[in-house]
Amino acid sequence: MSRGKNPRKKRSRKKLAYGVIAVVFILACFLVHSSLHSSPPKVAIVDHLSFFPEQRNQAFVNTCINILEEGGLTWAYHKGEEVTVNFYRNLPSRGTTLIILRVHSAIMRTENETISVLGLFTSERYSDEAARKYRNDVLNNRLVMAFFPGDDKKYFGIVPEFVEKSMEGKFKDTIIVMMGCEGLGYDGVTYTDMAEAFIKKGAKVYISWDGPVSINHTDLATVHLLQSLILHGRTIKQAVTETREEIGSDSTYNSGLQYYPNIPEVENYFIPNLESNLIINVSHTLPTAKAPTKPNTEYRSNARTL
Repeated sequence: MSRGKNPRKKRSRKKLAYGVIAVVFILACFLVHSSLHSSPPKVAIVDHLSFFPEQRNQAFVNTCINILEEGGLTWAYHKGEEVTVNFYRNLPSRGTTLIILRVHSAIMRTENETISVLGLFTSERYSDEAARKYRNDVLNNRLVMAFFPGDDKKYFGIVPEFVEKSMEGKFKDTIIVMMGCEGLGYDGVTYTDMAEAFIKKGAKVYISWDGPVSINHTDLATVHLLQSLILHGRTIKQAVTETREEIGSDSTYNSGLQYYPNIPEVENYFIPNLESNLIINVSHTLPTAKAPTKPNTEYRSNARTL
């Protein structure tokens, strides 16, 4: 004699199936939530100058953080000690939309005073032993020896070739604010090598100075730039233009804030959603540099504490 199916067992199986679905759904939601909250910060404040006690500016940092938080942005602050060769190497992987680099920078000059290339300082001390660790980059002049006149301390510096060929990964339409001296020019001559390297690496725009700049001026200008970009929703062109008009050129060196490239796609670009980006770079260096022939390329920067 055949037996019919037990209706109680059928209902139990249904409940079990619904229970499994519910658990899977809740787990999926939890994983998505966790993923969102564990994603890398969208704003990076890279404060290389804090490595030097007399060049710290906590009021500036606090003001920038207030602007970012008021704009609803996530952020990460990187103190000077963190700014090593490998920190720069991994910079594209941090997932930032906006990067502000508060770093020392200097134009390299060869022995006959020919301007060659811009270097960004790290806080990592240069030595023969350390150079062997980065042998390929050193031999290919992607890393150089950077130092301040009158100071026997040597540091590694990165140049455009390092940005283009040694940084790992790609930026994703990142806004680069490089607040060091001569990032986009020197002595009335436009200089775009560093900017072009960042653009080739996936950055949307590179903002910097066309000559030397004092720390007070670049700090003030950067705060205004962030307010325009983040709190007022200005485009790149609007934000840079407003900053130039309201803050003006550096009163000592007459340098002005510029951006690259100067094309409509960039000029009309703005931070797409106010949960995104930035690294902060405000340098108060007065770069003069001399470098011997390869492979011992050097950078020198005259630092002014104003």
